[in-house]
Parts: sequence; structure tokens; C-alpha cells
Amino acid sequence: MAKVSPRAAEDVLTRDGLFGDSTAIEARNIARYRLGLVLLGARDARHVGVLDELARQPDDRLLPALADPVLRNAFEDDVACLESGVFATSALGFHLAQGAWPLPDGTGPCESLMSPWARPWPGAGMGWVWTRLREPAPLPALADRLRELCHNSFEPDTGSDVLDATTEMVEALRQGGALLTALLPRIGTSVLRHVSLVGFSEGESADGPLQSLSGGDPLPSAILMSPGRLRDPWTTAETLLHEGAHLKLFDVLRSCSLVEDGTAKVPIPWRQSSWTFIRVLVALHFYAHMAVFQAAARTVAPDLVARYGPPPAGEVVDEVTPGSPAAAAGTHRTVLERLAYLAEQALGAAHGQVTPEGRRFVHWLLEAVAHCEPGVRSLVRVTGPAAAQPSGEAVGSAQPSGEPPLPTGVFVRTEPVLARELPDQQQLLVLVPDRARFHWLDAHTWTVYALCEGLTQTELAEGYRRALRGAPGAEAARRTTSRSLDLLVSAGLVSGVTAPETPDTGCGSARV
Repeated sequence: MAKVSPRAAEDVLTRDGLFGDSTAIEARNIARYRLGLVLLGARDARHVGVLDELARQPDDRLLPALADPVLRNAFEDDVACLESGVFATSALGFHLAQGAWPLPDGTGPCESLMSPWARPWPGAGMGWVWTRLREPAPLPALADRLRELCHNSFEPDTGSDVLDATTEMVEALRQGGALLTALLPRIGTSVLRHVSLVGFSEGESADGPLQSLSGGDPLPSAILMSPGRLRDPWTTAETLLHEGAHLKLFDVLRSCSLVEDGTAKVPIPWRQSSWTFIRVLVALHFYAHMAVFQAAARTVAPDLVARYGPPPAGEVVDEVTPGSPAAAAGTHRTVLERLAYLAEQALGAAHGQVTPEGRRFVHWLLEAVAHCEPGVRSLVRVTGPAAAQPSGEAVGSAQPSGEPPLPTGVFVRTEPVLARELPDQQQLLVLVPDRARFHWLDAHTWTVYALCEGLTQTELAEGYRRALRGAPGAEAARRTTSRSLDLLVSAGLVSGVTAPETPDTGCGSARV
């Protein structure tokens, strides 16, 4: 019988450089943030000073602004306005100019609005609790926007609002975080690193009374939960894992694409509605983490039971929706059933719905769960090419998908661009200012991109082989070069010209 090992599953879920390693995920988000700040400064003369000042700060000074719910929301709104061509002035620059950053006491901007300050897991991230808004607020515009973002998280016309946390609530939250990091040291610390604000509410959601939610773009880095989730440390720990895993995946999605078709939907047997593929993958990500949590709970150490009480006797999974197919059939009531179904849907998706990265993401999750549920792969019934394990294609080297043939002649980089290298992750982030689009290039595509200085496709393939010291054969180099060029041309980072040009001596990119 295969050995069940939550620790081995933890290693898989926290080691992967693209999906699991929070340090690497944070570094990519910081790089994206810096380039965005530079572009915002170039487009907003009124706020260029404060935007450029923030962009120049070291990582530890930049993080409180990146993790702040209001400032992160303002940044994402600014980027969206740039992309859509409706940018007028920077919302982030406005808050910075109002004094939201820097703060001398080391707190985050929105955190500084609270009294008292409460950090429930200071060794595992920058998380803080909504206790009580200071009156009068030292930063009124920031306080008003924080209230607005929280209010918008609830169903309209319910009168729901965030509750002021008591000392007892903060302590119960701390206990839940401590249990999570004791039970799953690597996973717990990793997901809590992506949590800033934790607030409480008796609000309403589309499915009934609020249990918990994670904000995403509308309320970044934030979790809202019912005080009822504090009834015991195990429920609190499960809630933090659930919503913290969602926040972690939101940060992952800033530097990779898992889904190509954002409109295609999948029927969900335990619900009466269908989900988009991205929601399928978000839920799959949580269920994989939940499977590991439950396996660890089944083998919990006696000292943790003595400290926090016994774990729940049954599975911690929400009920099926009344009237759904699963309710009638009595199926899909366990984490493993739901996980297997979602994995089947993602791996069996039609071409052009889930990206190669998305398929690798699914296999990565199944690899982790297999350490706790050895038979999980046998439950995922997918046949054909989609079921095969991806061959290790890295970010930025997608397969051609019926695009027009590449231009003939020679290839040159589009200028100007902003670029930031992440050599430890073998990635290059490129931002084309006039389109405000971020592009992540893996090591292979980065190499081809750097060679696009007036070379033909044949010359690029040979240059690629030389750059890798001849490791790939000629045919493998040709295929990789062709795939990389396909991506670079479709992204507008490279264009083909009919006649050779004099190669530039440098990349021509602004390095920031």
C-alpha cells in the first residue's frame, strides 16, 4: 500500500517555481509592480514624483504598498485603464500624494487606520485585522475607499458591513493561524504570506449567509469571514487555508495564463450553475490543498490535539446545492470526488480552452494529492492526448495554434519597451508602453527574444543552439525557435522585416 505523506505533498505544493513558491511569486509581482509604476509615472505628470519614488524603493519598502488592499486595487484599476485606453490620472498616485506612503511606523497604509493594531501571525506575513477605524481617520480618502471596497464585497441592499474585531476574536484568529502553520508548516506559512486584511462580517453572499470570501481584484489581499468561523481552531485554520490559497493563486495568475477561453463553461454537478474554466481551476487548487489538510488532520500529532482539540470527525466540505444533480444522485459530497471531477473537466477541455500551463497546473496538483490519496489519478478518467503529462514546456513556449505563418525575412524587437530580468527564475518581464500589456518570457523565449537583432529564423535557431551550448539538436532548436517566435510576434514584441537591418549593440530596452 502506498505511503500517505502530507509532508511530501507540502513539498510539491510549495516548491514549484511558477505555482507554489511564494517567494518566487512575490518576486514576480514586485517586478510587475515596478514596471507598472514606471509606466504610470510616464503617463501622469501630476503624480510622477510619488510614483517614481515608490518604484525606486527596495523590496521591503515596496511590499507594504503592494500588499495594501486600497493601493493594490488602485494600481490594478490604473493598469486596466491603461490597457483599455481610458487612463486619465492615476488613482494610486492620488493616494500616494495624500500621504498614504511612506508611513514612519512600519505599518501598511490601511493597517495604520486601525486602532488597535493587531497582527495575528507576524512570523508568516503582513496580515492584520480590522479592529476599529480610527476617528477621525488620519487618511480620510484612504479610509473612505477601504469602506467602499469592503461594502462592495457584499450582496447589494443587504446592509452588510465589516464588524469591529474584539480582542477575543483576534486571539481566536491567531489560534487558527497557529494551528494551520503547525499542522502544515510550509503550506500554512505560504498561503498566509498572501493575506493582508482579515475582517469579519455577518454579511450575505449569492449562496446565502457569508461563511468566508477572498477579495481578488475588488478587495486585494483580503479575507472576510463570519465570526462563526472562529468557533474552534480547526474551522478557523480550514477557512484561512481556503481563502489564503485563493489569494495565493490570484497572485500566481499575474505572471501566467492557465485559461485561453474565458467564456466557456463547465456544468458543476453539486451546484445548479456552470463555472468558467478559470473558476474550475481555482476550485481545484483549493480542493487539492484541502485534501492535504484533511490527510494531515487524520494523522495529527497528540500535542496538537492537546493544544487545539480534536479535528472534525468528518470531511470539511460545504453541502451540495439543493436541487442540483449531485443532490439527487447522492454524489460529489467529498473533496476527492469534486477534485477528480474538476481535474477531468480541465484535462479534457477542448483545444484552446485550457493552456499548456493550465494542464501542467492540474498535473502538479494531482501529483501533490497523490501523496495523500494514492489512488487519485485512477479517479480522473480522461483519455487521449489531453490526459498525457505535459513534457515540461516552460512559460512562454506555447504550441502554435493555427496562427498565420511567421513573416519571412529577419526579425527585430519592437521598441521601446520596459523590461525587468528575473535571472533566478529564468524569466524576463516585458512591458510595451503603448499597449500597457505585460508579457512573461521563459528562458527559451527570452533567449530567442534577445537574438532578434536582424536575424532570419534559420540564423535564430542556430544562435539559440549556440546560446545553449549546442545542447538541443538542430530540429529541436528549430521547433523551440519557431514556437518562441510565434509567441513573440503574436504578442507584438517582435516583428519581421523584409531586409536585414544593422544589428543594434544593445537590447534597446529600458531596464528598471
